[in-house]
Amino acid sequence: MKSDLLVSICIPNYNYGHYLRNCLDSILAQTYPNIEVILRDNGSTDDSFEIMMEYYQKFKEKGIYFSIHKNKYNYGSDMNTQLCEFDMTGDLEYVLASDDSIEPTFIEKCVRVIEENPNVSMVMTHRNEIDENGNIYKTTPFYNQSCIIKGEDQAAVFMMAGIAIPGQRMCNSARLEPVKNFKRIWNVAGDWYNNFLCAMCGDIAYIADPLCNYRVHSGNETNESEKKLMGVWEHYQLINSFVDISNNFGMTKPAARYDAAVEKLGSMCLRYAFKMLENHLNDTALRYLQLAPVLKKEITKDDTYVQLLECVPLQSPELERKLKQIRGDNPLSRTVSYDPPEGFIPLKL
Repeated sequence: MKSDLLVSICIPNYNYGHYLRNCLDSILAQTYPNIEVILRDNGSTDDSFEIMMEYYQKFKEKGIYFSIHKNKYNYGSDMNTQLCEFDMTGDLEYVLASDDSIEPTFIEKCVRVIEENPNVSMVMTHRNEIDENGNIYKTTPFYNQSCIIKGEDQAAVFMMAGIAIPGQRMCNSARLEPVKNFKRIWNVAGDWYNNFLCAMCGDIAYIADPLCNYRVHSGNETNESEKKLMGVWEHYQLINSFVDISNNFGMTKPAARYDAAVEKLGSMCLRYAFKMLENHLNDTALRYLQLAPVLKKEITKDDTYVQLLECVPLQSPELERKLKQIRGDNPLSRTVSYDPPEGFIPLKL
């Protein structure tokens, strides 16, 4: 594919040397040639920087600009990503986590969609999951077909779901000028927020093919933000900011879903509670269960809520048996694809 559009691939990294080669090899295998790579290490203590230097020559041999930076301190994920973006010079922006990878045609297909549909501000693709051993697992696409969706309609969907991590999306930088003053730093909600901003600037395209491989680490480890309930607190702030931003752009559909979005946060509390119980953080699970009715009053009548509450005083092995039963009876992750919003345009690749 020949194109004048330069794609800036930004790769923020922190201690993912174990996966970094897989990530960089997937970029070297891309069928679209006009790319630059900006890789910024966030003060890693593993061999990440040595691996970056190892790949410098490989990219040079292919004629690909490969920029390496190493932060003196760990500035946090969102800030490190923004530092990557400051160095980009491309027409299109793509952020890929250093533990993820992409299929060879990812860049080519996303660029083609943007070239053929100039009103598109962002392209999202479906993703599969990959474990730490490289085994790939199929997941369910969000939409049941490839399509182009009007920005306001997709913004209303983003009120309910973030859908795409950075590795699933490519942004048309030229169309994002109207939201440059809305940029902000989040602890856990930055990806979702940026997706919404893109919907303020144009149409959103969705490719139902799994072109991204999202790394899922084993062990079901929790992070500090989940232990502190930040996922819920920030998402509550997020949907309120969505209403304000969409009002600024004269869009009414996102605000119409505000109450439903708040109630969905109550359901999210159940998923977080389940994860806390899996990691034997029963007190934290109880906090999520106490918060859930604040967001969704009727959730106390939900069978899953009742079962999770019964799990709080349990310890192993009774706890594991009960959680296994809950998972079997009530899938806690999405298992169906949705129809695109009314008025969508089918996308042929």
